Amino acid sequence: MITITAGPSEAGSRLDRFLRKRLPLLGLSQVYGLIRKGAVRIDDKKVKQDHRIKEGELIVIDVDESEFEAEAKPQNAMAKLVKTDFFKRNFKILFEDGGLIACDKPAGLVVHPGSGHLGHDNLIDLATAYILSKDENGSTPVLMHRLDRDTSGVILLAKNKGVVRVLHDDMRAGKFTKQYITVCHNRPPEFEDTVTLGLKRIDRRNSGMKMRVEEDGGESSTTYKIIEYQNNLSRLEVLLHTGKTHQIRVHMSHLGAPVLGDERYGDKGLDDKLFNSKKNLNRRLYLHAHKLSFPHPLTKKSVTVTAPIPKEFVSIFN
Repeated sequence: MITITAGPSEAGSRLDRFLRKRLPLLGLSQVYGLIRKGAVRIDDKKVKQDHRIKEGELIVIDVDESEFEAEAKPQNAMAKLVKTDFFKRNFKILFEDGGLIACDKPAGLVVHPGSGHLGHDNLIDLATAYILSKDENGSTPVLMHRLDRDTSGVILLAKNKGVVRVLHDDMRAGKFTKQYITVCHNRPPEFEDTVTLGLKRIDRRNSGMKMRVEEDGGESSTTYKIIEYQNNLSRLEVLLHTGKTHQIRVHMSHLGAPVLGDERYGDKGLDDKLFNSKKNLNRRLYLHAHKLSFPHPLTKKSVTVTAPIPKEFVSIFN
């Protein structure tokens, strides 16, 4: 699922033309099909294909992240990015070959351009600049999944559309394994357990999109294991079995062990108390995509990419 807040570059565009531009892997009939069945909603309302997008509208498209393509930027502007300090701080390659790049995304970096992030301060623009700097036939990288802005860790990009469909099919077939590390307040009820809950999206114009537990919501499943517990803090190893938005954060909050630094689902009182007592501790969302395992789209050999655990996830227990 893709969520976009319309910015100046989207304002005034017809919905169908906007979708054709941003979903180049889909045919025209598929785009119109998404609109007809309500898989494209604006401010949580079903709209027609000739709807004119207004700046600030929340556009939700029920397709996989790999279908989405960020708006093209001028190549000369993009190429200069690789020389900036921002690029050097935020673009860290963990794995690369002819078809793939896996990066260690820092907390705070958005993955797509959007309202408030139109100045190349996003992962897809950094990856595009990197590929342009290597003159790899002008190929445009495609994000194969997403991480929230405040979540750090492994994120996978395809260098060209030739491998996108293979990776997409393997994801749908459950061949990807995503392991996270998180630090939570309190501790979940069991040492190790699998949580399965229904999750439903709530779209709020002012406070943004949020998920909540509902019996009739889409099924979400997470397995967690406590790997350290002291001073009312737990460090957990978490495996995702489904990929619902904010899944780990909602599950942990529901279990009474909210993720540290979670401003949307967490416990502000506990956060403030902890961060005020540890002045040198980095105040962030303590959720990190630690490992990603998948079959290589070309060789079919198993690939595991690991992003080192941030030092604050360990030092917080000292």
